[in-house]
Amino acid sequence: MVKGLRDLEDIVAVTGDGTNDAPALKKGDVGFAMKTGTNVAHNAADIIIQDDNFASIVKACKWGRNVFDNIRRFLQFQLTVNVVALATAFVGACVLWESPLTAIQLLWVNMIMDSLASLALATETPKDELLKRPPYRKKEYIVNRKMIKHIMCMAII
Repeated sequence: MVKGLRDLEDIVAVTGDGTNDAPALKKGDVGFAMKTGTNVAHNAADIIIQDDNFASIVKACKWGRNVFDNIRRFLQFQLTVNVVALATAFVGACVLWESPLTAIQLLWVNMIMDSLASLALATETPKDELLKRPPYRKKEYIVNRKMIKHIMCMAII
C-alpha cells in the first residue's frame, strides 16, 4: 500500500509499533513508531512518539508545517531587505561613484533585521488551518517562484 501511494507521488506517513511494521515505516516518507513498540520499529522509524498518543502525530505535523512556513517567511523578509540594500549600494555606486551605505551600516541593518525578524517568526504558534492544506511536493524549493515575485515586488515598492 505504501509503495502504491508513493508511486502515485503522494506523501505517505506510516505509523507502527511492531516488527512487522518496520518495512512500511522504512518505505514511507515519514515513519512514526510508538514508544512501547519494538526496537526494530524504532530503528526503522524517523520519529518515535513518546506518549503513544495518535494525537501527538497530528501535533507533530502541525508544528512541522509551522516551522517550514516560518522559515519561508523569514527568508522572504531577509531576502527582500538584502535585495533593497544591494540595489541601493549598486545604484548609489553607479550614480555617486561611491556606495551610500558603508560596510558597517550594512552589517547593522542585517543584524537588526535578522534578530527582530527571527524573534517574531520563531514565536508564532501553529494554527489548525495548517492541517487543512495539502502537503508540499517533495521537490518543492524552499524559495519558490511566488516568493521571488513577492521579494522583487516588495523591493521595488
